[in-house]
Amino acid sequence: MPEAEAPAPRPVSYVCLHCQMGTLQLRRVVFAQWFGGQFVTMPNFPGWVCDVCGEAEYDAVALEQINTLLGAELGLRRDANRRARRSARPPAPRARPSGPRRV
Repeated sequence: MPEAEAPAPRPVSYVCLHCQMGTLQLRRVVFAQWFGGQFVTMPNFPGWVCDVCGEAEYDAVALEQINTLLGAELGLRRDANRRARRSARPPAPRARPSGPRRV
């Protein structure tokens, strides 16, 4: 008696939250966002694109990886700025002009 073959796993599909009709499909898109005061772009970024309305969302796992990578870079840059500010001499206080005070 031949063994029954297991059905092939169906690809995961998600309903578009924007149009509520289309299906989101994994595609390569351009990531373009402001991150920590800098505009970051990355080609060939994984994203979910609706086959009806074209609305795109970035992949959550890839966003976490970007946040981990750029977050560490942002923290290092912030620390360097703090050290630079500490080593800078504070500005000299401005002297009051002499003479009678006018109100």
